[in-house]
Amino acid sequence: MKTIKNKKAIYSTKWIAYTAILTALVVATGYIPPIVTPAGRIYWVDGVVLLAAYLMDPLSAFICGGVGTLIYDVFKSPEMMLASLLIHGLQGAIVSGLLHFVLPNRFKKYEWVKALIISVIAAVEVVLGYFIYRCITRGVPAAAASIPRNIIQEVIGISIAMIICYATTFKKQLEKANLLPDFKREILQKQPKTEPAETTEPNAPAEPAEPESPAETVAE
Repeated sequence: MKTIKNKKAIYSTKWIAYTAILTALVVATGYIPPIVTPAGRIYWVDGVVLLAAYLMDPLSAFICGGVGTLIYDVFKSPEMMLASLLIHGLQGAIVSGLLHFVLPNRFKKYEWVKALIISVIAAVEVVLGYFIYRCITRGVPAAAASIPRNIIQEVIGISIAMIICYATTFKKQLEKANLLPDFKREILQKQPKTEPAETTEPNAPAEPAEPESPAETVAE
């Protein structure tokens, strides 16, 4: 039988599970006590956002980074919710998109180098994003004062994610065990309901002919 595939798609259960787990990790990481410095508090959340970007596709990475930090800010810093959604969501999407789609096959043996360079590009986006946000809400002096703290936070986040994914065999072991969702193959195609093919019904039995009236006889 010929299968007809529709363009509508749904993501696999594995993809949904990984996205949910990593999003929850982003929220949980926000509650780890930050590093207190003269420039401000340094949080650990960027490490998990980048980890999601190294393992998952751009949509999942955006959800993990953006929605994860938004949920944390709902309880801790409601005024930062939208900024966190956009800034960290874009951070994850940029890293994942460049790593898995723009440069998927180049320098395959040196993926960690690609991941490092791309993470630095995304770090610039994060630092600039928060600088612009604080310029609008708190003024230029306060925004400028937060730049060193944000840079340190990005360096720590990149280091954590790089160590977990590339300094250990964590990612390779997941791939070998087929525990990572392959978002290029695991998007399930919805199949439209197809009506059964019309079949030619056998001809109905012919109705019995009415008995003919006996032929009239002519008396001789």
